[in-house]
Amino acid sequence: MPVIIYAVNGAALILEQLARKIGVAAAWTGIPLMVVLACIEPVLRWAGWGGDLPFGEASTAAFFALTMTSFGYAYAAGAHVRLEVLSRRFSPRARAGIELSGAVLIVLPLCAVVLMDGTESAWRSFQQAERWADTGLTLQWVLRAWVPAGFLLLMLASIASALRAIMTLAAK
Repeated sequence: MPVIIYAVNGAALILEQLARKIGVAAAWTGIPLMVVLACIEPVLRWAGWGGDLPFGEASTAAFFALTMTSFGYAYAAGAHVRLEVLSRRFSPRARAGIELSGAVLIVLPLCAVVLMDGTESAWRSFQQAERWADTGLTLQWVLRAWVPAGFLLLMLASIASALRAIMTLAAK
């Protein structure tokens, strides 16, 4: 039994750290990128080099990617919305039961559906060489791929949370 507990805790930790590290990496790269891209376009217009440069659109894409990767980070870090007023009154086992139920009945099925549909949508966009709105770049699939990527991170964080809840419920 201790080997199983060690393995489950290790798996939960790996999944949680993966979601957190990817979320932090996305924030450290995405936020500065978003700010720089948002600032470049007006500066270039002011300098007379404006036109059809896609910096505004790329800034929006960076914001979208950052938002999608933040779901898994927030869940893994415990920064998601909870009714703390109610849950702090429950026993650890009751909180674990609620967490497990929420993960298995709501979060994981939602992630699975979005992951399947989002992957299909990104693949179709890639095959059709779908273009960004105002540019000739055939990169719409990259933006669409962030949806399943974000929900995959949320799924990993949710699995980690469910494993921890199972361990809490299994403890005597």
